[in-house]
Amino acid sequence: MITVTEEAKWLFQDVEHPEGMVLRLDPVTDQSTGRLGIGISIGEPKGDDRVVEHDGEDLLRIDASVNETLDGGVLNLVETLEGTGIGLTSAEDGPLTDGS
Repeated sequence: MITVTEEAKWLFQDVEHPEGMVLRLDPVTDQSTGRLGIGISIGEPKGDDRVVEHDGEDLLRIDASVNETLDGGVLNLVETLEGTGIGLTSAEDGPLTDGS
C-alpha cells in the first residue's frame, strides 16, 4: 500500500475538480519514449481504486495496479527548483528511481 503523508494530503485538498470526478494517481505512458510512469490527474472513480481520505472526505484515488506495484512507497512533499511538489519515495531508501 502507498502511504500518503499528512503534508501531501494538505497539498491535495486544494485541488478543485468537477462534480463526479476525483483526483487520481494512475499509470501513464510517455508517448515519446514508451516508458511507463505514474501521473496525478482528474478522472472518474473506479471500483477497485484505493481511496485516500482526509477529514472524512475522499481526497485521492490510487489505481489498484499502481498501489500494488508501488507497495511500500510514500507520497510526500518535496522541494524542487520550481517549488513544492509531490514525490514518491521508498519507506526505507529515499526517492524511488528507475536505476538510470
